[in-house]
Amino acid sequence: MSRLSKYSLGGALVAALALGAVAAKLRSASTFVVEASVENFRDAPKGTKLGTLLAGTEIESIGEEGQWVRFRVEGWVWGPSLEGYVSEEERDESREEPIPPLQDERPRIKELVNDRYGVFYGVGLDEDTGRLWLRFRVRDIEREAWERRAYAVQRGAAELLQGRVEFSEIRIETNRPDGSGEVGQYIAATAAADLARAEDDWEVWRQHTRFSIDGGETWEEAE
Repeated sequence: MSRLSKYSLGGALVAALALGAVAAKLRSASTFVVEASVENFRDAPKGTKLGTLLAGTEIESIGEEGQWVRFRVEGWVWGPSLEGYVSEEERDESREEPIPPLQDERPRIKELVNDRYGVFYGVGLDEDTGRLWLRFRVRDIEREAWERRAYAVQRGAAELLQGRVEFSEIRIETNRPDGSGEVGQYIAATAAADLARAEDDWEVWRQHTRFSIDGGETWEEAE
């Protein structure tokens, strides 16, 4: 399909033509043909100039005010020159390529974190390992509070992704609980099956979660 976009200016733009300033030939009761190319295309009588109707342009009269004619004209404009223009081919492609579920849920996961638990940094899935990771920054909390926060975010994210994204493990990655360090240094990693079994029991969750305080180089089990 041509990338030219057809626009009926009657729907998008109705302007004024000064018949006193430009000669126009009457073709029918409501149709005129512009005879001379001059500055005659305005947004209102004596208003702002919008452009020039070239000689030979056919217009449809839809009203008059003095010697000004309100008109409608149909024509074509080069689509890529229009702000916000998307070609039909591109619209078809976007419909054919649905948004991946994780990307679709990202705004809600971000809201979950930012509302109560920290500053959201990102979420992703390693499809080779089935590992889902979620990163955010925390500020000056105790270690136990950090663990409870990691647990809450794991559960919240799992609920949002249930039935949409499959993963075998979910990791929460943050900076140090005291607010220092880089995001990714502290990790809480839980198998998806263990998270489901723990339900709302934090102690059970702790027993089946691995923790790292050095970015995953070494791991510690819950005491």
